[in-house]
Amino acid sequence: MERKNKKTKSVGNGEGSLYYSEVQKCWIFQYVYNGKRKTMKQRKNEQNREFKKRVTILKSKLDSGSYIETNKDNLLTILERYIEQKNKDGITSDRSYLRDVNTLNQIKRTCKSWINNPIQKVTIENIEDSKEEIRKYANSTIEKIWFLLEKGFKIAYSRRKILYNIMEDENLKKPISIKATKIIKSLSTEEEKKLIKVLSSTQHKYNDILLLQLYTGMRIGEILALSKDCINLKDNSLTVYRTITRDKNDKVILGNHTKTYDKKTGIDKGKRTFPMNSDVEKIIKRLYSSKITNLNSLLFWDYNKNFFITDGEVNSYLFRLNSKYQILENNDETLSTHRLRHTFVTRCQENGLNLSVIQKLVGHIDGSKITNNVYTDISFDFISQELKKIK
Repeated sequence: MERKNKKTKSVGNGEGSLYYSEVQKCWIFQYVYNGKRKTMKQRKNEQNREFKKRVTILKSKLDSGSYIETNKDNLLTILERYIEQKNKDGITSDRSYLRDVNTLNQIKRTCKSWINNPIQKVTIENIEDSKEEIRKYANSTIEKIWFLLEKGFKIAYSRRKILYNIMEDENLKKPISIKATKIIKSLSTEEEKKLIKVLSSTQHKYNDILLLQLYTGMRIGEILALSKDCINLKDNSLTVYRTITRDKNDKVILGNHTKTYDKKTGIDKGKRTFPMNSDVEKIIKRLYSSKITNLNSLLFWDYNKNFFITDGEVNSYLFRLNSKYQILENNDETLSTHRLRHTFVTRCQENGLNLSVIQKLVGHIDGSKITNNVYTDISFDFISQELKKIK
């Protein structure tokens, strides 16, 4: 290379400037990347031919579009920005934001050996090594972890922080949990009768909540969000349009929509109105006529704490009921409010209700496969009765 001083730069046709700096006593190559001027200097004790070779390689990468600037961004900061931005843009609700943060915390634990390393230095082997810890979670959780990992590397690739998205490697597969998948079973007809008998013959502020879930299949948060304006005694109908949820600080709040509200379209497909049967009507009329003095006119309110009743409190009570009265035939199983919702859907199916009607009642999106594939668990008693039809 011909030596030139700083004032006599050698400028190519848009390929950058190569010159010798008398002040710094080294060769310098200046180029433009992403609209910004960049500088590459000759290293100490680096031969001229070696520096020229690095310049040639850099020019080639710039020309081919394969150049990636060295940066220290790591996957953790990329995902933190992604989760925060989604919430700021109104794409995710505060409850979804909390779920994303929880998943990111699980990634921190399972990928702690490399999560803070520059993403450019993360290898497929790093991810493979993390699978042992990832597999300790349930498959539903692994699904969320893997989704965020893929999203983080996809963002890094699209923003030219990495040359290759290693998550797209054909040999890198999502791991399978070492835990057996938990299946939420509906109550048998005998178990359901036993629970209804206990709830109807004892006194407790949560009993009506549980009976309403058995009789309507509503989500527990929807029941806890019922207020006087949800009731139409003239038409004998009940409207569900919101749920008890949590904000981004994990504080219990009264939401404005149901769980299936779509923030992108502004459509709440979970909002529904349905007629009350005699059992539901009896409970609602009693609650409606009682003294309701809380700010939101909710049917269910903890007046001792002057606060919302939460799903955790109701589930704890249901757990204690099962321990005391042995409602479930299998002692290894857990009785939960979500199981009562499954029970309602199963009873509807067993009694031949139209699938679209069931989906409307429980707030599932019309045509959703969840109603049949997840919520329906045909009971042993029903199967026995059906078999009797075979001659």
